[in-house]
Amino acid sequence: MRFQMVKYIKAIAPIAISILIGTTVLSQSGAGKASPPPPNTECCDPPPDLELPIDSGLTLLLILGLAYGVFIAIDRIKAKNTSQ
Repeated sequence: MRFQMVKYIKAIAPIAISILIGTTVLSQSGAGKASPPPPNTECCDPPPDLELPIDSGLTLLLILGLAYGVFIAIDRIKAKNTSQ
């Protein structure tokens, strides 16, 4: 009984895998469409040009990160020295 089931699975598995892979490949191909449709700009206003500054708090963030790194390094050195 078990041998027949294994034989059946070995016969059906390649067919099932081929069908699954084939449908995945065909679904990703775009089904003949050259490109997506253009956006509909008639319904609403275009988004405003937002300029968001990246460097407003970057210096503070770098200083705090460096301080935290030093704190962790000192903490690990102290833990290593006390365990010896």
